Amino acid sequence: MRTLLHSIFFSFAFLCSLHLYPQCSINNVTGDLIISSNIIMTGTYNVSGKFVIPNGITVFVQGYSSGTCGKLVVNAQKVFIYGTINANASGYPGGLGGVGGSSVTSITGDAIALTGCNNKDNTGHVTVEGGKQGVAGLGLGGGVPGASGANGSGPKQQCLNNNDECGMIGSGGGAGGGSGGTYGGKGGNGSNGGNGTNSYTATGVNVSTAYAVIPGNGGAGGVALNSVGSATGNDIDLGSGGAGAGGGGRSFIAGIQGSKGGNGGGMVMLVASDTLLISGSITAAGENGLNGGKGGDGGVTAKCCSDGCDDCGEATLSCGSGGGSGAGGGSGGGIYLESQTKAVITGTLVANGGNGGNGGQKGTGVSCNYSATFCGTEALTSGNGSDGTTGGGGGGGRIKIFVPSCTQSTITPLSNVAGGTAVNNGLSGSYNVICSITNLFDNYVYHQINIFPNPANNQITLKFKYFDSFKEENCMMEIIDINGRKIFETPSSLHLNAEQTIDVSDLNSGMYFLRLSTHDFLINQKFIKE
Repeated sequence: MRTLLHSIFFSFAFLCSLHLYPQCSINNVTGDLIISSNIIMTGTYNVSGKFVIPNGITVFVQGYSSGTCGKLVVNAQKVFIYGTINANASGYPGGLGGVGGSSVTSITGDAIALTGCNNKDNTGHVTVEGGKQGVAGLGLGGGVPGASGANGSGPKQQCLNNNDECGMIGSGGGAGGGSGGTYGGKGGNGSNGGNGTNSYTATGVNVSTAYAVIPGNGGAGGVALNSVGSATGNDIDLGSGGAGAGGGGRSFIAGIQGSKGGNGGGMVMLVASDTLLISGSITAAGENGLNGGKGGDGGVTAKCCSDGCDDCGEATLSCGSGGGSGAGGGSGGGIYLESQTKAVITGTLVANGGNGGNGGQKGTGVSCNYSATFCGTEALTSGNGSDGTTGGGGGGGRIKIFVPSCTQSTITPLSNVAGGTAVNNGLSGSYNVICSITNLFDNYVYHQINIFPNPANNQITLKFKYFDSFKEENCMMEIIDINGRKIFETPSSLHLNAEQTIDVSDLNSGMYFLRLSTHDFLINQKFIKE
């Protein structure tokens, strides 16, 4: 029986061991906390009375990126949510996008030949850089960035006595897209970056064959991590961020930087020692990933030879490069709801993943056309790169509802823990209602303890709420702090209609848990020391 009853109250043990970041402040509130206007909240609120969000009022959970918290924890006697708690995109941040390909190198010292004339009478080689990978998202299931795109290369122009040879530079590939963040559901994998190209069409003009025209392939997409946390345990967390988008590849024009991955959804935890009522909405959705970087466009240099025919063979052309693939969507966050008596939950609970970002646009090629009576007609066009594709969708989050008895509660919310959409969708998260065996409900009710005064200054007095049903037991009584440390222990003299007083004057201000245990039941009651 003790083991079963302990399952009703496991959230107390969880709350004691909950890791709070330094910026997640603990706020002790005497009496009721009724939110009267739209407000930003973060951290833990221990409320001795009731916590209320009226209809039409929205509480926004401050994002992790604004203070490394991203969570709202409320412990109160009663919790009434008629309005909205919005923790969308408040979780772990998405990673930054990768920079676009920008560098130009040459094994023959002719890097300048990409955009101008250099060493015009000799062969030469030019390499352009592929787009760079993004940055991983934060969180245990943070999105994984794709790989950088490969470099492109080719020969520059060469002036000859007859039939000058044009240059043609293959373009850089775009970097792969970031995977979606993972929490309850696995995020989707990122997609490959857009390929550069070595394609061209030439009529009446020779392209140098001194070096091969080589395209840079797009980088592979990031592979998402597996889901983290449990579906029915007392753990809860923020959603993880998606990885950043890939940068576009270089050509005549530099590639553009990819954009940021989506933030994960935040965390909302509401624990009521009495009634929990939610007819409004609680949302902890992941943020959509942003776009991949555009690939650089191709270009054509000035005519470099000094003969009478300023034909296309005197120039160097470059191909359009590949676009970077999109950023990963952030995963849905965590929603944890608990009532230690009964709950009425008929509102909306959302912890879906964000969509993957779109791919960056391809770079386009360029044309050269020439016609003269004695020099002939020439046409030369470099090819286009490929568009990037999407980043991975964010995985769905986790929604957990704990009540002592399902028959004593009404739990019919509209819920959404779907994964975000993309070429590779995120997987759905988890939604679970965890109920104890029905006949344990009465045993819990009749063993409730009244603690007064609460909040307390120097001492607390304990008394069973329904003393006539309690049989005398050899009990141990403990006081546990918010970090789960036992700081006081004494045999209990609490039985029948007797009261017991405990000196708490030496305790620091904050929230504590009074634990009363016997061989067949365990009770936790919270109190606040001012």
